[in-house]
Amino acid sequence: MKLTLCIVILSSLSIMGCFSTPPHRSSSLSYNKSDEFKKMQIRRVLLLPFEYNIDREAVIDEVTEAFSVELRKIGSFEVVVPTGNKTTLLSEHEIWNKGSVNISTLVAFKKKYDVDAIIFGNITHYRPYEPMLLGVKAGMISTDTGSVVWSADGVFDSNENEVAELVKQYFESTHQKSALYGWKLILLSMRRYSQFVANQITETLQY
Repeated sequence: MKLTLCIVILSSLSIMGCFSTPPHRSSSLSYNKSDEFKKMQIRRVLLLPFEYNIDREAVIDEVTEAFSVELRKIGSFEVVVPTGNKTTLLSEHEIWNKGSVNISTLVAFKKKYDVDAIIFGNITHYRPYEPMLLGVKAGMISTDTGSVVWSADGVFDSNENEVAELVKQYFESTHQKSALYGWKLILLSMRRYSQFVANQITETLQY
């Protein structure tokens, strides 16, 4: 399957079918799952550090950690996060090679971490001040076939009414309503906002 990291999500969505918008989610979030995904028995998943075109490790850590937390909340599989230097990990074990899934890396990760799938991601938009903005493309690769079995692409701009409404719903389901600042608490911290975005995207794995 010919894919590049920058366009892999869009390409895989096209390959797997039409874009889908989950219920009660932003129209700016699209996702898809292949028939293979629906048949997979996923026990363990390796979450790779997300990539960002600017060398800011704090941003990468923030977003990757948010996804790690939200993936674990799903509860149907174990989430493994590799240790060590992230830059070294990604440079020495590239998941993509000239636009294709790097089979040797796939085999190495499967053997080392005993995982059924690998989740990767790319930070596409990042504005850590009001109005908060975060865009993420993410995907899951089967370690058995090397196919992209799930992919999602979302840009969440808190300046949009639709996104603000989703933030309110997320806050009401995850925080005490009496908390200081109310739902706007999410908009005061990029860490919290990253958690919100990760929640919206990872929930598509359950639809």
